[in-house]
Amino acid sequence: MVQKVRAILFYISVILFFVLIPSVLLYSFGYKLDISKLRIIKTGLIYVESVPVGAKVYLNGRRIKYTTPAAIEELLPGVYKLSLALEGYYPWYQEVLVEPGKANILQDIILFSTKPHLEKINISDVYDFYVFPADKDNAYYISDNKSTIAKTSLNPKDRELNILFGNLELPENIKDLSLSPDKKKIFYYFGNRLEVLYVPSEKPERNQIKDINFSINTERKILNAFWYSDSEHVLIMTDKDIKIYELISQGKNNIVTLLNINDKRSKAFYDIDDDILYFTDIQDGPDGKSHKGLYRLDISKKSLFTFFKDIEGNIK
Repeated sequence: MVQKVRAILFYISVILFFVLIPSVLLYSFGYKLDISKLRIIKTGLIYVESVPVGAKVYLNGRRIKYTTPAAIEELLPGVYKLSLALEGYYPWYQEVLVEPGKANILQDIILFSTKPHLEKINISDVYDFYVFPADKDNAYYISDNKSTIAKTSLNPKDRELNILFGNLELPENIKDLSLSPDKKKIFYYFGNRLEVLYVPSEKPERNQIKDINFSINTERKILNAFWYSDSEHVLIMTDKDIKIYELISQGKNNIVTLLNINDKRSKAFYDIDDDILYFTDIQDGPDGKSHKGLYRLDISKKSLFTFFKDIEGNIK
C-alpha cells in the first residue's frame, strides 16, 4: 500500500515537473496564458512617468500598487485605459495600446495644478502688451486709455516700472508696437502712417536727427512693418509694394522700393536674425494664370555682398 502511494506521488511529481517547468520558463520569457482564448501569448508592458512624480496609477479603473514612475508588466496585448491621479493636480487619461513583446513608454506626462500661481505684474490697466526678442526681461504695454506706453519688468522680484511715453493720443486702430533691436526706438502703425518714437533714456544726439519722434506716411495702407537688423531702417509692406525707409532722413529720403506686390491681403513674417522676409503674393505662373504662393526675399548685408561679388566675377 505504501509502495502504491509512493508510486502515485512519484508520477504526480513527474507530471507537475513537466507542466510547471515550461510554465515557469514561458513566464520568465514574457509569455502568459490567455484564458479567454486558451492560448499562450507573449506579453507587453507600459512604462509611465509624470511631472511631478508620485501620481497614483490606474489601469482599466483599478489601482496598481506603484506610483509614477512605474512599470506595469505582464500585460496581455490589447488596449488599456490608463489614468493618473495626484492630489492638487488635474487627472490625466489616455488609452494605451500594448503589443506583444513591446514596451509602450509614456514619458514626461505633465500634470497641471488645480491652483496655478497667478499674480498681477503691472499697476495700471492694460489695452495691449508686447514682449520683444530684443528685450525678453521686460513687457511693453499700452495703457487702457491709450495715453501711455510703459515698460515693466517680468521678474517677480523686481517691480520696476518705467513710463516711456505719456500724454499720447493713440488711435483706435493701432497695429503692432515694435521695439528696435538696439532697444532705443519703438514704432507702431495704423492706416498709412507709421510713428517712430525714441525711448527717452536712449535719445540720440540732437545734431543727428532734427526731430526726435517723427512719422512716415505711405501712399497705401500698411499691411506689415519690420525693423531691419541695424535698427536704422524700417521695412514697410503696403498693399502695393515693399519699401525700405532710412530713419536718419525721417523717412523722407533714401526710400528704396524693393518689390511691387499684387496681394492686398498678403501675410508676412520677418526673420530679423538673417534679414529675410517671407510673404504671400499673387504672381503669374508659366501657365499664364495667377497663383498665390509663398516667397522669400533676402535683403541681408551678406546677400548684397554676394550679389556684388557675383557681378565682379562676371565682369572678370
